[in-house]
Amino acid sequence: MNVDDARKIISYVAKKTESRWKQYDEHWNNIDEVFIRRGYEQGGFAAWEFTEVLREHGIFSIQAIGVILDAYSGDRKYNHNFAGSLNSRFYQEMKNGLYGEKGKKFYTCIENFKGNPGAWFWNKLWQILVCCNYLKNLYKGSFSYFLKMKYIEFKKKQTVSDDDFLKMSFDEWEEFKKLKKPWNELYGIGENVFDFIIGDTVEASFAKDSYKFDSANSYFLKVTGISELIPQFEREKVVKFLKDLGLKYTLREINKGIYTYCSKTEANNFGFCRDKMKCRQCEVNDVCKKNF
Repeated sequence: MNVDDARKIISYVAKKTESRWKQYDEHWNNIDEVFIRRGYEQGGFAAWEFTEVLREHGIFSIQAIGVILDAYSGDRKYNHNFAGSLNSRFYQEMKNGLYGEKGKKFYTCIENFKGNPGAWFWNKLWQILVCCNYLKNLYKGSFSYFLKMKYIEFKKKQTVSDDDFLKMSFDEWEEFKKLKKPWNELYGIGENVFDFIIGDTVEASFAKDSYKFDSANSYFLKVTGISELIPQFEREKVVKFLKDLGLKYTLREINKGIYTYCSKTEANNFGFCRDKMKCRQCEVNDVCKKNF
């Protein structure tokens, strides 16, 4: 494996998946919904499917979900015994109306959910409830407002417009994240997921260089052998390596291309690096290490 091989592989992958990853675009005016849908798409939980159920029941918003825990005064840490199934005390209380009409609707959404719950389903639901309640109480039930308030603190200004926030450079965005670490206030959200929430926002100039170093990206770089060219295999070094390749795609497009090409989520249409039979159809398998 050499740099030219890496360049050939990644260029091919980005081009091969382009028709799919172009569908990932999001818009700033919808970022509050994106926060719920993308922020908790973890551990196999198909949050995007669950949020459609929330929409059907009229509670797909931070504000609507946020009011549910107003009646709860206990520990905000997840407790499986308390909230780990529909038969748990918490959800039975929710069903019986202790957490209001929105709570009863939330219970019904869980009851009607037919998608993939994943291994962390009950944990993710609890995190959604806690985080939305936090944003409702302190940030007007809005993720976009939360971001702008964190940016105001960072810039030491009195006010910041949407345009001010969206036009910041990538370097400023990275500095903002480094100093403020805004995800620390968002229960269940880490840096990688935070980048995933923002990364496809069309209006955000800094997003084109965002990079979510998720399990699919890590796996791809290892199975192809490209990771051997990156001695310190960590996010910052991976980002520098990919940018230095000088490809025609943005870093975010490369990020999405890799994810689409070999993630379990996209396995039906792609999944080449996860299936030895599919691997034979890959047009760059002659330079790939195939470290299955």
